[in-house]
Amino acid sequence: MNTLNRVVLLVSFFVIASCGGGGGGGGSEDSYTPPAQTNGAPTITNTVFNISVPENQTSAFTISASDPDGDSLTYSLSGTDSALFSVSSSGVVTFNTAPDYENPSDSNADNVYEVTATVSDGSLTDSESFMITVTNDTSDDVTTEGYDGTLVAAGPVQGATVCIQVNTGTCTGAQFTTTSAQDGTFSLTVDSGTTGVLRGEGGFDPVTNLQFGEGDSLALSQPVTDQNVVISAISEIMNEYNSTDYDSFKTKLGIDPSFMIRFDNPFSNLDNAANNKAAVINTQLVVLGKVLEAIHTTTSGSVGNRVSDAIINRSTTETSLGDTTFIKDLLTNYDADFSPSSQQLIDLSSGISAYMQKINANSSNSQSHFMQVGVSELAVLMNSVMSGTASSTELDKLVFNTIDWINDDTSWNGGTITDNESNLNEMNYTLSNNGSSNYVVDNINPSDTEFIIYVKEGDVIKFEATTAVTSGHPFKMSTVQNATSSDSGQIGTSEGWNQDTMTLTVSSSTPETLYPYCDFHSGMYSQGKIVKVSSYTQANIDVTGVTSALQVKGTVATGPFKGASGYTYKVYLNSQGGSEHTHTFHEYPGLTFYMPADQGYHGSETSSTDTPFKAKSHYATTGDDSISDDY
Repeated sequence: MNTLNRVVLLVSFFVIASCGGGGGGGGSEDSYTPPAQTNGAPTITNTVFNISVPENQTSAFTISASDPDGDSLTYSLSGTDSALFSVSSSGVVTFNTAPDYENPSDSNADNVYEVTATVSDGSLTDSESFMITVTNDTSDDVTTEGYDGTLVAAGPVQGATVCIQVNTGTCTGAQFTTTSAQDGTFSLTVDSGTTGVLRGEGGFDPVTNLQFGEGDSLALSQPVTDQNVVISAISEIMNEYNSTDYDSFKTKLGIDPSFMIRFDNPFSNLDNAANNKAAVINTQLVVLGKVLEAIHTTTSGSVGNRVSDAIINRSTTETSLGDTTFIKDLLTNYDADFSPSSQQLIDLSSGISAYMQKINANSSNSQSHFMQVGVSELAVLMNSVMSGTASSTELDKLVFNTIDWINDDTSWNGGTITDNESNLNEMNYTLSNNGSSNYVVDNINPSDTEFIIYVKEGDVIKFEATTAVTSGHPFKMSTVQNATSSDSGQIGTSEGWNQDTMTLTVSSSTPETLYPYCDFHSGMYSQGKIVKVSSYTQANIDVTGVTSALQVKGTVATGPFKGASGYTYKVYLNSQGGSEHTHTFHEYPGLTFYMPADQGYHGSETSSTDTPFKAKSHYATTGDDSISDDY
């Protein structure tokens, strides 16, 4: 084939190919299909996934994302803490509620919130995990302060819950609590500005291990943070009365004005008289409260409120919580549903007051033991009065021989008990002289008057002598009448006579009859003597030499005021006629005294100006021998 022919054939082939082939016609341009397009996935482009934000703002972070195809994107959140957040259409993530650093709401409460952010173009997605850490804004930090102090009942209370109460009368539900140490001290941290009643609840007495229940609590209604405070039984009754009138309560309780109820721990120095008095009152209040709970469950109000009301509203100047009149009035007006019989009222008031009067506080922790016996055995005995099962013998032992009852009938483990009422058995007689002629005893001349002093076992009589007597006329005792220094009847300590203090303590070893005498001069006490008796005879006591009202130091033995110990005054040795009632005294068996109606007082803590009664044959009248300095 020649060259020309090959060219013609190639051109023809090209034309045929360009026309799409044969078959009688060419194809349409509308049937052309371009190659398929591929969709690109969106991508989260954040470079930081651990984010820190301050508290108190809702802004969290923004999700940054891109799409290779320029598609519209949507955002969503999932994961542990996602419910706490919202995300906008532009990817802005916010807290639903501004976070509080002090009160984190994330799942594990560590202020680190975990979420997973997802971006979608409608078909493809991308996800990343984010951790949002909330940081503290110090401008709203809560500052703290502390209540420091001591919780005391009859001494320190250990292991008690101390709180700022939220619910009245209990630490239940309190936000701030701590526990008292062995010495009763505590330190309670609270938010600055926190106020309210500071309460100590439960715990135990570390001396006796006496346990206090959950319902046993003491409170202080006006605590401060800039000074150590004391929660005590005294502060509790003031709290019950809703009072901050400290001066009034101190007056009513006989507490020294210098003693600070909120700040002074009475048990820190029991040698201090003001502290000791407050310590005794604290113990008495605990015992009284527990006894009242034992004999009657109040239907309304609280025991503390009733006691505090009785204290602040007492009409007399008497301050002792062991005063029988106070106890009797408290019980009489205690509760509309509390109605003991007359005999029950006598047994209750005499038993409670007798025990309260013996409570004392010393370095041997006697107060803790008095509390233990009081809240247990005394409370049980008083409850048996109300149930009608109490023994009259045991009740009389409690009233008239309280220390014996404590030692013999209870679990007392507090050692030797100091009798703080020992003065009831003591009587003083003045002693002077008229030269070497005669002594003068209570202004009576015993050299020409048959002057007799009657005593019984347990009595203590003391002769208060002038210097002239002790230096020039030694005063001694003998079993021989009108003795001299040469007689053999002189007695000494084995018979109860203390020559140095001129005190006679009457015991079973004391002779039945004693004759005082002067060791230098005979006849100075020739008609006088001291006679020991087991009971007294009214006919032997001078009922005519003194016609004015008397005060009797002792314990009322019978009647509505049985057990009233101290000074009973406005009584007489013979009937005054009219409306009056009689009194007998435990210390003076066989004698009867008379008290006109609506006069006097039973068992006062302090003496009156009335003439003291003494069991003697003569009272001085005008014209009796007077004291002479001539010796």
